[in-house]
Amino acid sequence: MRKRRVLVIGGTGHIGSYLVPRLLTAGYEVVVFSKGTTKPYPKHPLWEKVEFIRGERAEEEKKGMFAEHIRSLAPDAVIDLIAFEPDSAKILVEALSGSETHLLMCTTAWVYGKTKTVPTCEEAPRVPENEYAHKKVQIEDILITAREKVCTTIIRPTHITGPGKSFVTPFGDHNVETLQRICDGEEIVLLDGGVGTLHHVHPQDVSELFFAALENPRKSVGEVFNCGGKYAMTFLGLAEFLFALVGKPLRVRTMSLEEYHKQFGYPEEAAMHVRQGCCVSMEKAKEMLHFIPRYTPEGAVMEAFYDLIQMGVLHMR
Repeated sequence: MRKRRVLVIGGTGHIGSYLVPRLLTAGYEVVVFSKGTTKPYPKHPLWEKVEFIRGERAEEEKKGMFAEHIRSLAPDAVIDLIAFEPDSAKILVEALSGSETHLLMCTTAWVYGKTKTVPTCEEAPRVPENEYAHKKVQIEDILITAREKVCTTIIRPTHITGPGKSFVTPFGDHNVETLQRICDGEEIVLLDGGVGTLHHVHPQDVSELFFAALENPRKSVGEVFNCGGKYAMTFLGLAEFLFALVGKPLRVRTMSLEEYHKQFGYPEEAAMHVRQGCCVSMEKAKEMLHFIPRYTPEGAVMEAFYDLIQMGVLHMR
């Protein structure tokens, strides 16, 4: 029986580092399209079996070559982890239109903006708050409109958190200085009382949901799925967990966003995370694809935190 051929666009990033070995283990033939500037993290011996295609997506799209390049690879499925521009989605739809190729697209839970229901289900209104989320909404709309021509599945991850990079801290941004202060037992700032919600998700769980959708096209084609951890937590809860993790007493000072802005300047990324919030429902993925996240937010954060220490980004003194 012929192995099914899967093209992963941007396959060496945070999600792809887990997804590609998972596909190979399941017997898929995997082709990875990437610029070659990033390496999988963590490493896995199965990467030796991957067919790599080095290329600059934006350049190929600009020259009108990308659609034909995709068709020439004759994939049974395309998993796009790095579509950030609506035109990229249009080109993929053009390339796959009329075929039986399954297109699985990574967007973001940020498409919901300031939601009115918690946890937020997939049917909630999308009210994007920034340019990144606006473009992801446009990408989703292109795929949704093309459902009769292309077999599509959309997956909306929350705050991806795992080894290899920083994560959303109790302050609300990715600045590791906050994490170093926790390591040192120093006071940190929590905005707006620390009661906003974060929904950390491990990239392995994101990869497993993509895999579940790929394995069950009869249930996943034409659908949108949230992808978060087992539950969400507050900024205060994250701070308590991290201080306890390093054996230091909790030391926090709460400030309103307005007060912080007056004293230190406007913290754009933190403000977005704190005032927008994020807590998605995972019931649809559970009911339709039998998918249950493996990681709690604490588990994902702990792996990422310890990895930053191991890499020498953070220091225990």
